[in-house]
Amino acid sequence: MEKITKKDKNLIIKSFKENKILIMLTDTVYGIMALATKENELKINKIKRSDSNKKLSVIFPDKETLYKYLDEITQDKKNLINKKLPGKYTFIVKLKNFSNFKRTDFGIRITTNKYLQNIIKEVGPILATSCNISHEKICTNTNEIENKFKNEDIILVLDKKANNKASTIIDITDTIKIIRN
Repeated sequence: MEKITKKDKNLIIKSFKENKILIMLTDTVYGIMALATKENELKINKIKRSDSNKKLSVIFPDKETLYKYLDEITQDKKNLINKKLPGKYTFIVKLKNFSNFKRTDFGIRITTNKYLQNIIKEVGPILATSCNISHEKICTNTNEIENKFKNEDIILVLDKKANNKASTIIDITDTIKIIRN
């Protein structure tokens, strides 16, 4: 594990572009992140000790970028996205022609964390999942993260303690259904 600070923004951007795995604070919890590719999804799932087919969410920098990939949805669902994002929500949607994924269903977010938003504007959409070993509690501070992931090939961006409440997940692929509140 390599540790850097938020002051190292250029190194963070370079690391994302080099397909490295990073752990950073979002507007909810610490997340394990990388550029949005199928290969990086596999790497993150291995680090988390998750099923290799576990689907990760994608954080977009803004609605304009999201709407380039969003498959057709009803106006009611689009209004819901517009009302809740950016924010502490993850929407399950269908995306079209997204990266090198064969699947179309994704959890999508737009964070309120301006620092992270600016990085994503620079590097493009990123995969993100909560920072924890699969089926264990979410790490809320850098000491926990260091203990859990010290032997992993990742970069930890040091920051304050997380608020420990993951995003609300709403599936809007068919009917509107709250998955996690």
